[in-house]
Amino acid sequence: MPKKFNKTSRLVRFARSLLAIVAAGSLILFVGAARPAKPRKFSIPTMPRPTRTVAFSQKAPVAPLAADAELLQDARPAAAVLQPAKKHRVVKMEVTAYCACTKCCGPNAQGITASGLHVSHNGGKFVAADNDVLAMYTKVVVPGYDSQPVPVIDRGGAIKGYKLDLYFPTHEEALQWGRQLVDVTVIE
Repeated sequence: MPKKFNKTSRLVRFARSLLAIVAAGSLILFVGAARPAKPRKFSIPTMPRPTRTVAFSQKAPVAPLAADAELLQDARPAAAVLQPAKKHRVVKMEVTAYCACTKCCGPNAQGITASGLHVSHNGGKFVAADNDVLAMYTKVVVPGYDSQPVPVIDRGGAIKGYKLDLYFPTHEEALQWGRQLVDVTVIE
């Protein structure tokens, strides 16, 4: 009677032999890594040190010249550290307004901006923008909204492209602003 061919046993034997080979190779690598490398000896060429001859005299110290005193008088500490000038660009944008009510922000409105900050941040003065146009925390100056730069800390589904949405504390104030085309100064 012919012997039955057993695929499973052949596969198991192959896997065991492969495992043994891998284990032996790992052991060789491990033992080889355990041997410390031979230290190399090398020398760094150095230049001879210069020598100086200093002569001391017994003469009286010399008073500073008038020109030196004038230079020292003009040297004053800097009043402030100079900072690089911020870049400004003016962009014409369609500017609308919103508040934290459910009409403006939907039924799940909780008074939290997309950046995770509460709407009371910066005294409630901030804007929402398309983050492909203006990155989060970019400062903008919107004429008629606030004289100081305000941060971009929110975004909205309807704000795409060159549009801004100004935050107002009440719905009535947001409606009063309406929709305007404004030259917005972007501070980068």
